[in-house]
Amino acid sequence: MAKGTGINKQYKPTGALADIIGNKPVSYAQASSKLWDHIHEEGLQGVSGDKTDKVTFKGKSYSGGQIIHSGDCPMMKKFAGGKKKIAMVELGGFSKKYMKAL
Repeated sequence: MAKGTGINKQYKPTGALADIIGNKPVSYAQASSKLWDHIHEEGLQGVSGDKTDKVTFKGKSYSGGQIIHSGDCPMMKKFAGGKKKIAMVELGGFSKKYMKAL
């Protein structure tokens, strides 16, 4: 049975996510926060206002600060399934792949 309920439900990070945030149990919100900490520490977020740097996800185009340059960090590239750039809205989907219910 998973610990916690709702947004406080705890999961164990595995694989590429655990490489980035560690393997201690966290909620999805905590995992997201730690992931963003890593993105900012490594300078992986695109430059806000840069309309020339684009990526498409589910038919929608994202640019500038909405992009994560995962190819610039081996751990993030592994987390993103080998993609060099991802839209920030993809982070949750990738995180779920690496979260195991307790």
